Amino acid sequence: MSSFVINNQQVSFEVVGEQTYTTSLDVANVFNKRHSDILAQIRELPKDDFNERNFPLVKYQDQKGEFRPCYQLTRDGFSLLVMGFTGERAYRWKIEFIKAFNMMESMLRKERPHLDNLINSLAEVNKKLEGYKNEANEFKTKYYKNLELTNSLLLEKVESKRLKTFEDLKVKGKGVKFSKDELNKAINLYKQGLNYAQIARKLSRSSWTIARHLRYSGVVRSYDLFGGEL
Repeated sequence: MSSFVINNQQVSFEVVGEQTYTTSLDVANVFNKRHSDILAQIRELPKDDFNERNFPLVKYQDQKGEFRPCYQLTRDGFSLLVMGFTGERAYRWKIEFIKAFNMMESMLRKERPHLDNLINSLAEVNKKLEGYKNEANEFKTKYYKNLELTNSLLLEKVESKRLKTFEDLKVKGKGVKFSKDELNKAINLYKQGLNYAQIARKLSRSSWTIARHLRYSGVVRSYDLFGGEL
């Protein structure tokens, strides 16, 4: 927003898109008109496309802090509005407004190439960011797929190892209840002079299991880990 002094009044000009606007309030102040009269004059204009494009209705905050209606005026809107303002002073003020519009539009034309380049640069940056976003999403998808596959393989490996361990234990006689028949065989083999390790191999049991059950059976009073009474 830029300001110019016309008839000792601060007049604001605002650029929105490619259009420059002043306000009905500033026009009223410069031309010593009541703002309510300016508003009434604009409201009496035909409600057509020209009116809509050149007199957009807005609000401003007055000195009391209250919001009141106000119109923004384009160059064409301003020219139509002040067409009936006569007198030498009104003529000078019209010229000052037109000069201000010219300066604002000249600044806009000078800045336009820079703005276009900036817009193009931003569009290119957004395009690259979108590409990076897609790559990141693709990488994330692949990462989670690989992670899922790795976890699946690890679970299979753990399960396979668990089953193998269980089978090994079964073969070695571990984890399976020591039957009465096995105990009788162990007692007979022990009485034949075989030690714990030899009995364990014959019964597919551990030496510790053989020794423990022989002791519980009362065949031996105590034992060591290598087989034999102490």
